[in-house]
Amino acid sequence: MTEVASGVEARVEALFKAHVVGGSVQRATALASGEDGMGPFASAGAIAPPYDPDALCDLFEHSSSLRPNVDAYVTNIDGFGHRYEPAIELEGDDVDQRVADAMVLERAVAGDADNPDADVPEPKEDEIAARRQELRRLSRIEKARLETFFGFCCHEHSFVDLRRRTRQDLEVTGNAYWEVLRDARGRIARFVYVPAHTVRLLPLDAEPVEVEERVRVSPVSYDTVTVARRLRRYVQLEGAACVFFRSFGDPRIVSRRSGKVVESEDALREQDGPAHELIHFAIHSPRSPYGVPRWVGNLLSVLGSRSSEEVNYLYFESKSVPPLALLVSGGKLSEQSVPRIERFIEENIKGKKNFHRILILEAEGAANASESAKAKIEIVPLTQVQQKDGLFQAYDERNIDKVGSSFRVPRLLRGDSRDLNRSTAEAALRFAEDQVFAPERDEFDFMINRRILPDMGIRFWRFRSQTPVTRDPERTSDMVTQLVRVGVLTPEEGRMLASDIFNRELAKIGDDWVKRPITLTLAGVQTSSVDLWPDSGKDLTVQAKQLLALRTALETEEQGLASRRLELARAYHREGEPERVMVPDAEFDRWFGDDVATEAK
Repeated sequence: MTEVASGVEARVEALFKAHVVGGSVQRATALASGEDGMGPFASAGAIAPPYDPDALCDLFEHSSSLRPNVDAYVTNIDGFGHRYEPAIELEGDDVDQRVADAMVLERAVAGDADNPDADVPEPKEDEIAARRQELRRLSRIEKARLETFFGFCCHEHSFVDLRRRTRQDLEVTGNAYWEVLRDARGRIARFVYVPAHTVRLLPLDAEPVEVEERVRVSPVSYDTVTVARRLRRYVQLEGAACVFFRSFGDPRIVSRRSGKVVESEDALREQDGPAHELIHFAIHSPRSPYGVPRWVGNLLSVLGSRSSEEVNYLYFESKSVPPLALLVSGGKLSEQSVPRIERFIEENIKGKKNFHRILILEAEGAANASESAKAKIEIVPLTQVQQKDGLFQAYDERNIDKVGSSFRVPRLLRGDSRDLNRSTAEAALRFAEDQVFAPERDEFDFMINRRILPDMGIRFWRFRSQTPVTRDPERTSDMVTQLVRVGVLTPEEGRMLASDIFNRELAKIGDDWVKRPITLTLAGVQTSSVDLWPDSGKDLTVQAKQLLALRTALETEEQGLASRRLELARAYHREGEPERVMVPDAEFDRWFGDDVATEAK
């Protein structure tokens, strides 16, 4: 068993040396600029990236400081899923006003183009009611479509996993790509992850292309406009062949094999087809259409840390100072003793069973040596001049902090919890969420809401990435409870806050009590069921003055009722006349005895 384990360890160690030590640093220091490393991409006319994506990926795999920062971005930005928010609230008290405003905007867009300042007629109540019912029906259908699409928009993994892979590529190479697949009717059907290191960009086309874009004209409707844009194509190295893509939204037919624009699919050659669309994510660089990773400014720190780790690793095999020295004076060791000592040290002093093994040394004295010059053997330890710990530890720690500052990620999220308590940890998490993760999350949501959902025809819902639950649940619960109790929030608004805090969609409650302050519900006042003053012409909302008038009326009624009760009591009891109660003789005798009864008789 020991021999098998030793063999496995030797093979792993050899593999580690062959593929890791030295290779990543040499490759990363030769980051491509210009046409170096382009290979087949150059013949396809692709633009050379400022940094070789393959080398960046290798460096990411072999760096001890990049992985924690990138994983913090992946988990906190894209790892908590998403939800759907209504573009227009169709359940509130002011739903009719919202629907009316949307109808006015739609009529203004569809109005007379020659007279844009003309007054738009206000919709009537029956039109608003019909439109409201239609919007509610369409909204339910759209939400079902959204849930079905994002639940099955990837072949072998979830949409969350697609986002996580995209974020990792974006932070490592500065670029990420999605391939968009459409069905026979031209609707988006699937998203396919495309490795960033396999894709290159072609130059922008010289001639602009007319592209139809959908812009929102009201909360629930779009208008189609035509704009001229210069588009680009993309090329991916798939084995030994190149595969071309067109930009997302490009209406042209592009050959998948040659990248050329053709008039129709009939003009494509055999075993060819139209190129699919590609969505390009990038960390903006002012000098290149490619994205540039945010940590590239600390590239030397990453390389330096890697070199220092290799020096420390190779020390165990290439150390120059032995642990001890064997000194012989006044004589010499025999030729047979030297290999026997070496073999004994290598084989017989390891392990606890050899802890007390004795080493016997023999030396030969000189033939003409005097009595005072006998041969002596002395063992001198050299551990004081050996390396006690890894070299460049402070340098490596400083490099890790510099790489972390490039991502602006606190130490806690990188797995370092030194010198932290609850207060500092909460402050660090709040800073990272507000200043780092939330803006990146909003940028991704903007892309989905601006490009993907309009292409799908989604009008009533917006895509919203969920956030990590970094709030104190007890503190937040107490705050919401107090606000609901004093009537600042209605129960429905409190449920909305709870949905945002706990990242789950709570079921809708259609009862009227959730739309009123809880204080009125507990007092038994139905604000929208009965009109206490039907002739007042006011709305169903009970005003403060009406409540005061109701209280005065109740007090007056109570006083009148008490007066009527007193008059009724006086009617049965005439003042000045004693009241007589007739008692049977037997009962009277039992009360007062026979003597009193006889005397009374």
